[in-house]
Order: sequence, then C-alpha cells, then structure tokens
Amino acid sequence: MYKLFGSLSSRSFRVCWMFEELGLDYEHVATGPRTEEIYSLNPSGKVPVLLTGDEVVSDSCAIMQFLADTHNQFTFETGSIERAKQDSFLHFANDEMDSVCWTMAKHKFVLPKELRVGEVIKSCEYDWNKAMITFAKRLGDNAFVMGDQFTVPDIVITHTIGWAKLYDFEVPQSNVIEYFERNRARPAYKKISALRNK
Repeated sequence: MYKLFGSLSSRSFRVCWMFEELGLDYEHVATGPRTEEIYSLNPSGKVPVLLTGDEVVSDSCAIMQFLADTHNQFTFETGSIERAKQDSFLHFANDEMDSVCWTMAKHKFVLPKELRVGEVIKSCEYDWNKAMITFAKRLGDNAFVMGDQFTVPDIVITHTIGWAKLYDFEVPQSNVIEYFERNRARPAYKKISALRNK
C-alpha cells in the first residue's frame, strides 16, 4: 500500500492524479507542509511525500516517475531517446513553468511580509509568457507532449497551467489551451479535482 502525504491544494494533486490514472490503491493523508510528521519524513518539510513500505520518496516529479517506472505506464523506457525527450519536457516544466508559479507564491503569501518583493510579479509574467511561447512551439499539433501517448510531464504541465491561471497568467496560444482542456477532461483529473473542490 502506498501512503501519500500532502493536501490537494499542493503539488500532491499531481501525484493523486497519477495514482488514479494508474488505477492503484493508495492512502491519502491530506496534510499541509512543515508539520512535525512531515519534517520526520522530509527534512525540508515540503509535501508531497510518499511512503512505500519503509522507504520515503519526496518531490512530486520524482514520485510520479517512480510510480510510472514501477508500473510501466505513462512513460517511455529508461535509456531510450523517447525517455530523454520525455525527461526534457519534465525538466522544462519544472525550470520554466513551475518555478515561475512558485516564485509568485513565495512573494504573494509564503515568505514573511518583509521579504516579499512586489516588483517580482512583472518578471514572473514575462517569464511565463516566454515559457508559453516556447511550449506552444514544442507541442505543435501533438495531442500530448510525446505525441499520442500521455506521460508524466503532461500531468505536471497541466497542473502548472492551472496553478498559473490562479495568478491570472495568460495562455493565449490556441494549441496550449486545447491541450490543457483535453487533459483536464480525463476522468482521473476530474475525480481528483472534485475531491479538491469539496
């Protein structure tokens, strides 16, 4: 049995979505970050954290890729050129998209008030727009980032676009909008989204 710690308002949403896509049994503990229990599992105090047997895995992308590799779904084979391209999209999502949203979050409510910098918002908007232009070109006419096959980075990118929309970041590229809505129409996404919105 897998046990996942982290509220659905965090990146834990991605992992729960992945569990549902895989059709796996798991226990979800909807806890926030930086609790005593979380610090005992992850020194950073961040969620999500996965407990599998006596082993702990942290970071949403690491958890999802571990699950995909373990159950041989939603991923390409390690060592293949397709896997390298898949990983490239995953790193792009983290470096160019997720990092922008996290920077916004820190300067809106995470950091102590005296450390927040309002001017950062314009830089984030600029970086987000650049990322969307690049992603639109890389996506092209594909249904998913790897063509016809739904993979781990599709979950990360879709979740991150949803996060960005909370900050009123724009997604003007029509192929990206279609991609976003296509992924959000998946039954597994709808199930976790409904649970988050309860």
